[in-house]
Amino acid sequence: MNRPADTTTNCLRCSGVELTRLPESSEEITFFECPSCHRHYARRPGHSLTYRWLHPVSLALYRILFNQEPLSAAPFVADELMRGRSRDASLKMIEEIEWELKRPTQNVREILDNPQSEDECREFLQAVVTYIRAHDHYPDRTDS
Repeated sequence: MNRPADTTTNCLRCSGVELTRLPESSEEITFFECPSCHRHYARRPGHSLTYRWLHPVSLALYRILFNQEPLSAAPFVADELMRGRSRDASLKMIEEIEWELKRPTQNVREILDNPQSEDECREFLQAVVTYIRAHDHYPDRTDS
């Protein structure tokens, strides 16, 4: 299989760490993993590097793909994201979303090609995190 000329792709979170191309990649989409933080990424031809499906940001945004008013769905989505997860898993999920909101690395709407604008997607993600923090009393640990 031919690879594009630019085969070096760095982690969006780990400065200067080159991503490992994963074997399940195809001509339609290339998947990567960071050998340092183990985050997974995806890139389609002609598109930017984004978090891969199943990253917490993608899970939240999936639930508004067909929603004309995503902010009104934030409480429902927040409850759905936390349902069945342990406290530690829930905290990790919230912190991943917060980290992207506080230190943007990508256009999150491109992860799933959401029809909402980038600003609307980020506003929705913030509403989800705010709802979870307010209703489940998880302390804000991302600034430590």
